[in-house]
Formats: sequence, structure tokens, C-alpha cells
Amino acid sequence: YRQKLLTELKARYPYYNLKSNLLGGLFLLGLILTIWEIYIYRVTFISVYIPLSIWILTGVLMTPILKQTFNIYCFNPYTPGQTKMFFHYFYNIISFGGILVFLFMWTNQTFNDKSKSIITAQIISYGHFAKSRRSCGEPYADIIYKDEEKELVFPCDTEIEKYSRVYIEVAKGLFGFDVITDKTLIEGQW
Repeated sequence: YRQKLLTELKARYPYYNLKSNLLGGLFLLGLILTIWEIYIYRVTFISVYIPLSIWILTGVLMTPILKQTFNIYCFNPYTPGQTKMFFHYFYNIISFGGILVFLFMWTNQTFNDKSKSIITAQIISYGHFAKSRRSCGEPYADIIYKDEEKELVFPCDTEIEKYSRVYIEVAKGLFGFDVITDKTLIEGQW
């Protein structure tokens, strides 16, 4: 029975397996690039709302374009149109939104102005992320840069508590968002 269904699918939708695997690969690629984008965000002075808007808006705009294709190749091809819209938005936000927001952030970081400005920022607060099996509980320091608060993450073995300032080298990104190219903690008293 299963073989008969598969044969029927291949006759009705040419290259069914290839297209289905391609859509699955796009989802995985979007997820991986979204995670990579988070690391780029940590060294970019940009409001969280800008990448978040690109991520969500791209997914919402792609949903009507790929609705039928998604129904056929990602869920049940015998009942296209029966998939809840939540899954359409979720897939498109992760896949296409993830790819586009990564390209935006990566391009801004990679094609920056090679001239750097140097600033020394006061640490206004510090702490450690939660420890887990995959994370050592990285230390972080909050600073103010151009009237905006930014969280800087440091390597696990850094004793963040004994530092009061951060020396930062900043380059202007391609889209105008400053990118941290180097950071060094400066010892001092609180």
C-alpha cells in the first residue's frame, strides 16, 4: 500500500522527493543561520527590533507565495490546504527570514569601514549567563554606547567582577551599524 502511494505521488508531483528535501534543507539552513546571526548581533550596535522585523516580515511575506508548495511538499500532498497557517508562518520565518536576516547582519559586519574608532566605556552592570551542559555560563558586561545599552559577552574564564571599564575598537558597518572588532577589559575599582 505504501509503495502504491509513493508511486502515485511521484506521478502527480514530479520530483516530489527532491522538492520535499529542498524545503527541509531550507528550514535547516535558516535555523543554523539564525543561530549564527545571534553571535553577529552580539558584536553589532543595532536595535533588536531591526533584525527581528526583517526576520518576521520576510516570513510573513513569503507565506502567501509558498502556501500551496508548502502544503504539498512539507505535509500531506493528498489534502493540500489543510495545514494550519501557524506552520506556514513558522516555516517561512525560520527558513527565509533566518536566511535574509543573517545576510543583512553578515554583510554589515563583513563589509565594514576599515577605519576604526576607539572608545572606553564604563561597565554599568555585569553577570553570568546560566550554566548548562553546552554552556559554561559566560560572563557579560553591560555598557552604554551612543545612549543605548549593549551587552558584551566574554570568554568563560574571565573574572568579570574585577573590571570597571571596557576598551572597544569599533568600525562602521556597511549599513551604518557599528561593529565591535576588538574588546579588552580594563581593571579598576567599582
